[in-house]
Amino acid sequence: MRRTSALLAAGALAATLAAPPAALAGPPAHAGNAGLGPGLSRAGGNPNSPEKFVRSISEQSLRADIEAFQAIADEHGNRAAGTAGYRASVDYAVDELEEAGYDVELQEFEITYTETLRDSLAQTSPVSRELGHTVFTYSPSALVTDAPLTAPTGAATGCSPAAWTGVDLTGQVALVSRGECTFAQKSLTAAAAGAEAVIIYNNADGDLSGTLGAPSEDYVGTVGVTRELGQELLAQTRAGGATVTLDLEQLVEQRPTWNVLAETRTGSEDDVVMLGAHLDGVPAGPGIHDNASGSAVVLEVARQAAKANKAESQVRFALWGAEEIGLLGSEHYVQTLPAEAREDISLYINLDMVAPLDHQDTLGVLTGDWSGGGETLLSSQLERDGHEWVAAGSNGRSDYASFVAEGIPSTGLLSLYDDNYHTPQDDIDNVSFTTLTHSARAVAHAIGTLQQDTDALGAR
Repeated sequence: MRRTSALLAAGALAATLAAPPAALAGPPAHAGNAGLGPGLSRAGGNPNSPEKFVRSISEQSLRADIEAFQAIADEHGNRAAGTAGYRASVDYAVDELEEAGYDVELQEFEITYTETLRDSLAQTSPVSRELGHTVFTYSPSALVTDAPLTAPTGAATGCSPAAWTGVDLTGQVALVSRGECTFAQKSLTAAAAGAEAVIIYNNADGDLSGTLGAPSEDYVGTVGVTRELGQELLAQTRAGGATVTLDLEQLVEQRPTWNVLAETRTGSEDDVVMLGAHLDGVPAGPGIHDNASGSAVVLEVARQAAKANKAESQVRFALWGAEEIGLLGSEHYVQTLPAEAREDISLYINLDMVAPLDHQDTLGVLTGDWSGGGETLLSSQLERDGHEWVAAGSNGRSDYASFVAEGIPSTGLLSLYDDNYHTPQDDIDNVSFTTLTHSARAVAHAIGTLQQDTDALGAR
């Protein structure tokens, strides 16, 4: 077994995490395995054909994994990168993969961890009220009291210095709309004009969560509000003025985190098919659909793939860290992989939010000139199971983008919409176990086909 010394040294890890000692007192109990026992509910014999592989998938095992990740979130508050909840998720995944017979590698890398320690936003005139909002990832701290709220005179997006021509924002809070440029650009532009903070309001329904992409000393405190609230504040600002008070204290520090990697002992290392999903969630909630669902499918498919006693292709499994703060784990993996090892990967399959409730979304299959034909292996099994799907193009917002950027054929399953995205309601009730099972069966068909036939995607 290959593990980094950092994870084995629990005391050293505890010193790096700003969390109460009780939150770091070892991995959580295997709640997902309660009552199962070793080897039980690990269906099927040797899955040496795609059909046998599909039949081997166990909904009970998938449910056990989801329950385990929910229990971890319940114990630690969330499963975000850099937290005790993420460490516990790693421990659970490692134990499950080792039980299935894998040697597990923990690939360590460093992230900039941010945590909101204190946060309040209130309007002080022309009315007094608390304002609902979200803090953007990598926002710095800010403290402004009764600060005038100011919006651009023209387009409300505030993307360029021209938006603030003739305006001195010193001591003021900028109010801008989402759209036309990155959140980071809006913060940088407002800061350059002298603003103490910036409020960005949504251009669609719902709360506005976002990231500034990376730490920078040039940002100012940046928070998001709904479109309805933003437009109301904009009307007040232009009608006669409004003031706000923002008290935001952010913890920003470097912390280690990990990718979890395992590969089958059968199959050629010159022909590798990869399956991956991000293991981390967000601080706001348990992260069960996003993305315990994808992680559970990786674990269940890995259990079954380990049983194949003959194979042409090696299968490599990955659970990525720090996807939610910028695809950092998958980017680190791909960038540190030797060029010849990248060329050995015939297909990467990515799983992100793969169990949408019927009223939430239709399952998407990633399809493009970069998908290498792998999408047909996924969609054909979904059709056999009678499961509706739609072709989904790249939006660059999940880990497949790290592989596509290096020319590695990539496909996968995903949801494009979820009412409970990045909220406390993304819990065990936010997944369809029927869809989760169909997703796992589709992946099993794809992996089973490629594991047994290196030419299934044609010449590379």
